[in-house]
Amino acid sequence: MHPDRAGAISKFVPILPSIRIVPRKWNRTANLENQCHVIDNRWYRFSDAELADLAETWCPRRFGVGADGLLALNEAESDDVAYRMRYVNADGSWATMCGNGARCLAQFALESDFEGPELSFETDAGRYHATRGGEAPDRVRLFVPPPEALDLDMIGDADTPEPVHFVHTGTEHLVTFVPDIRAVSVEEWAPPLRADPRVHPEGANVNFVAVNAEGALQVRTYEKGVEEETLSCGTGVLAAAVVAEATDRVDDGPVTVHTRGGTLQVGTAATSRGRERYLEGPVVNVFRGSLKLE
Repeated sequence: MHPDRAGAISKFVPILPSIRIVPRKWNRTANLENQCHVIDNRWYRFSDAELADLAETWCPRRFGVGADGLLALNEAESDDVAYRMRYVNADGSWATMCGNGARCLAQFALESDFEGPELSFETDAGRYHATRGGEAPDRVRLFVPPPEALDLDMIGDADTPEPVHFVHTGTEHLVTFVPDIRAVSVEEWAPPLRADPRVHPEGANVNFVAVNAEGALQVRTYEKGVEEETLSCGTGVLAAAVVAEATDRVDDGPVTVHTRGGTLQVGTAATSRGRERYLEGPVVNVFRGSLKLE
């Protein structure tokens, strides 16, 4: 452990600026009620084990500050990207990618000392790119690579009257379409699918999707690592849009996706790298704080 941070990481607590001021080192950001803690780990240099311990201590809503996960902005490992993103779920497990988290971290970077207008960064799921979403300062557009896998009708049996599709949009997702999104009992229906051994050894996130009268998608997601329904999931929104397009449920062009937390857009746009899919929506800086080691 770094000598300036000797001691148990579980003793890190948010404090008042009058005790110690560490400007812009820790943010809590939210996008569509998907809340993430952001740490500039170029300064702290927490190890992976310390970050996982901190997430378990800090993220529980009943005992900590409360968040879906912890984002660490690490030094880049190559010269042609701005930084490396690491994401820890609230239970201390690592996720290869978090779409809304990536937008949160990009917003933090764009408000810090990184030069825009576009940022390239590394994740455990590969390289991503982010820009402002038009003229609005609180919108971030995340350009994403093509899905790594798409398996339509992966699961279809008596226990799943509607086919369940698999797609990897930075992390593993199951997608099933329902006639009425409001009638879905997510906490009852999702866990058996989330842990289905036919899908992935570590399980998958589960998305219930409906297409409304306007042709927009309505999505509810049960996230592994959080182990409950969250109000929004960026990679889940991407997964829903990818499968909806592949099964001809939506028209060509940008797709509007409504989650319980708000609305995102999924579309394609021309970039210097070719035509790429993007995820776009708002990001809000909820508060900033500092850490004290006792």
